[in-house]
Amino acid sequence: MNWYVVIPGALALLLSLSGAAALRTGWMPSWQRRRVFRTALHGWGQLAMAAAFAIQAGGQLADDLVLRSASGVATFLGLLGGLALLGLAQVPRRDR
Repeated sequence: MNWYVVIPGALALLLSLSGAAALRTGWMPSWQRRRVFRTALHGWGQLAMAAAFAIQAGGQLADDLVLRSASGVATFLGLLGGLALLGLAQVPRRDR
Protein backbone atom coordinates (compact mmCIF):
# COMPACT_ATOMS: atom_id res chain seq x y z
CA MET A 1 0.00 0.00 0.00
CA ASN A 2 1.40 3.32 -1.05
CA TRP A 3 0.67 5.98 1.58
CA TYR A 4 1.42 8.75 -0.94
CA VAL A 5 -1.82 7.81 -2.67
CA VAL A 6 -4.00 6.78 0.28
CA ILE A 7 -3.61 9.85 2.49
CA PRO A 8 -4.32 12.51 -0.19
CA GLY A 9 -7.21 10.38 -1.44
CA ALA A 10 -8.73 10.20 2.03
CA LEU A 11 -8.27 13.95 2.52
CA ALA A 12 -9.90 14.58 -0.86
CA LEU A 13 -12.87 12.44 0.13
CA LEU A 14 -13.34 14.12 3.52
CA LEU A 15 -12.96 17.65 2.14
CA SER A 16 -15.35 16.99 -0.74
CA LEU A 17 -18.03 15.65 1.62
CA SER A 18 -17.64 18.63 3.95
CA GLY A 19 -17.59 21.11 1.08
CA ALA A 20 -20.69 19.61 -0.51
CA ALA A 21 -22.49 19.76 2.85
CA ALA A 22 -21.50 23.42 3.26
CA LEU A 23 -22.75 24.28 -0.22
CA ARG A 24 -25.94 22.26 -0.12
CA THR A 25 -27.20 22.76 3.41
CA GLY A 26 -24.96 25.40 4.97
CA TRP A 27 -23.74 22.90 7.58
CA MET A 28 -20.42 23.70 9.20
CA PRO A 29 -18.38 21.79 11.80
CA SER A 30 -18.94 23.15 15.28
CA TRP A 31 -15.38 24.49 15.66
CA GLN A 32 -15.75 26.68 12.54
CA ARG A 33 -19.22 28.14 13.03
CA ARG A 34 -18.04 31.25 14.86
CA ARG A 35 -15.34 32.13 12.34
CA VAL A 36 -17.00 31.50 8.96
CA PHE A 37 -19.32 34.23 7.68
CA ARG A 38 -19.86 32.98 4.11
CA THR A 39 -20.66 29.28 4.06
CA ALA A 40 -20.92 29.01 0.26
CA LEU A 41 -17.46 30.47 -0.24
CA HIS A 42 -16.13 28.15 2.43
CA GLY A 43 -17.70 25.17 0.64
CA TRP A 44 -16.09 26.16 -2.67
CA GLY A 45 -12.74 26.50 -0.93
CA GLN A 46 -13.04 23.03 0.51
CA LEU A 47 -13.98 21.61 -2.89
CA ALA A 48 -10.96 23.32 -4.47
CA MET A 49 -8.69 21.78 -1.86
CA ALA A 50 -10.33 18.38 -2.37
CA ALA A 51 -9.66 18.62 -6.10
CA ALA A 52 -6.04 19.53 -5.39
CA PHE A 53 -5.59 16.50 -3.15
CA ALA A 54 -7.25 14.28 -5.77
CA ILE A 55 -4.84 15.61 -8.41
CA GLN A 56 -1.95 14.86 -6.07
CA ALA A 57 -3.15 11.29 -5.49
CA GLY A 58 -3.61 10.77 -9.23
CA GLY A 59 -0.26 12.30 -10.03
CA GLN A 60 1.50 9.76 -7.81
CA LEU A 61 0.23 6.98 -10.08
CA ALA A 62 1.74 8.54 -13.22
CA ASP A 63 4.95 7.09 -14.65
CA ASP A 64 6.03 10.17 -16.60
CA LEU A 65 8.23 12.63 -14.71
CA VAL A 66 6.76 15.63 -16.55
CA LEU A 67 3.22 14.56 -15.67
CA ARG A 68 4.19 14.11 -12.03
CA SER A 69 5.74 17.56 -11.82
CA ALA A 70 2.76 19.12 -13.62
CA SER A 71 0.41 17.49 -11.13
CA GLY A 72 2.58 18.87 -8.31
CA VAL A 73 2.25 22.40 -9.68
CA ALA A 74 -1.50 21.94 -10.15
CA THR A 75 -1.78 20.66 -6.59
CA PHE A 76 0.12 23.66 -5.22
CA LEU A 77 -2.04 26.13 -7.17
CA GLY A 78 -5.24 24.33 -6.12
CA LEU A 79 -4.27 24.37 -2.46
CA LEU A 80 -3.28 28.02 -2.67
CA GLY A 81 -6.59 28.91 -4.32
CA GLY A 82 -8.55 26.87 -1.79
CA LEU A 83 -6.76 28.54 1.11
CA ALA A 84 -7.52 31.95 -0.39
CA LEU A 85 -11.22 31.08 -0.62
CA LEU A 86 -11.23 29.77 2.94
CA GLY A 87 -9.56 32.98 4.12
CA LEU A 88 -12.10 35.13 2.28
CA ALA A 89 -14.94 33.13 3.82
CA GLN A 90 -13.82 34.30 7.26
CA VAL A 91 -13.94 38.00 6.37
CA PRO A 92 -17.27 39.60 7.29
CA ARG A 93 -19.29 41.28 4.59
CA ARG A 94 -19.20 45.05 4.36
CA ASP A 95 -22.99 45.46 4.26
CA ARG A 96 -23.41 43.94 7.73
